[in-house]
Amino acid sequence: MKKFLAFLALAVVSLIWTQSSHSFKLDDFLESMAKPPPPQSQPAKKQAPQQEAPKQQPAQKGGGGLIGLGESLGIFDKKTSRILQKSVGALQAFQPIGLEEEKAIGGSLALEVFHRFGGMYKNAALQNYVNLVGQSVAEVSDRPEIDYHFAVLNTDNPNAFATPGGYVFVSVGLLRMLQNEAQLAGVLGHEIAHITRKHALKTLQRSKVLSGLSGLTLAAMDADEGLFDQVINEVADVLFTRGLDRDLEFEADKLGMEYAYRMGYHPAGLKDFIKILGQASSRGSSIFLSTHPGPGARFQALGRLLPRYKAVGLFPILARRYQSTVKGQL
Repeated sequence: MKKFLAFLALAVVSLIWTQSSHSFKLDDFLESMAKPPPPQSQPAKKQAPQQEAPKQQPAQKGGGGLIGLGESLGIFDKKTSRILQKSVGALQAFQPIGLEEEKAIGGSLALEVFHRFGGMYKNAALQNYVNLVGQSVAEVSDRPEIDYHFAVLNTDNPNAFATPGGYVFVSVGLLRMLQNEAQLAGVLGHEIAHITRKHALKTLQRSKVLSGLSGLTLAAMDADEGLFDQVINEVADVLFTRGLDRDLEFEADKLGMEYAYRMGYHPAGLKDFIKILGQASSRGSSIFLSTHPGPGARFQALGRLLPRYKAVGLFPILARRYQSTVKGQL
């Protein structure tokens, strides 16, 4: 039953998007941009000849590592040691969540995003514009092979979300705060980075929800009637309430800047938007503020990264195109 609901959620979400989610040709989309040349490939390093594996030493009391050391020093008894070792073994044995499971989780969460944040903003021209910019940035990301979906939410609060499997949302309120297309590309790049690095899934794998499981599959969620609901509730709590770890948000900022630059946008777009966000008056109403590190820390971190990009003056911000495109649409 849960497996059926997961596929049903995916079908409903797919119908909501009016634009194709598949990758498309970018020949005519960003005419004013020069795509940076790909990095030169380095010659393959010769692999060192394989050495004979060292002989395994006899196991010491309590096993190796800190757990074994703790037992040998009497910090905890053998029973506690066995429990700890089983827990570590289960964690190491957990298989990465597959793409089908990722899409099922992300599709169900996408429906939750629409439910919580005003639904789809009914403006085809604006949806198309955000989709085009988003698809172009996703095309140069680290996971260009999956289908990405972009949607504008009908809420005045400046929010943005990404759910596993390729679903990205920005709100009308956030679009009103943006000043140019480079900033939009940076924001979308930040959300795409959460997907490419599987931040929500990695957080899920560390949660108690999956304790005792060797892997999360559609079959497992179908066999356990409550598992799918627990998974969705856990990830929703992370995305909408607790937020991801600070390190993951900083990584998404770093990659968001990088993805926008790869596409040909000025890399400072995300940094400039973070400054605008920090000056906004609606501090308590934005997910970008309540579940992310402070704007000051993010602005400084991006500022330290910016000097590594050379000749950035050649990369446009496209303020006029952004303003002319969204004018009258918001």
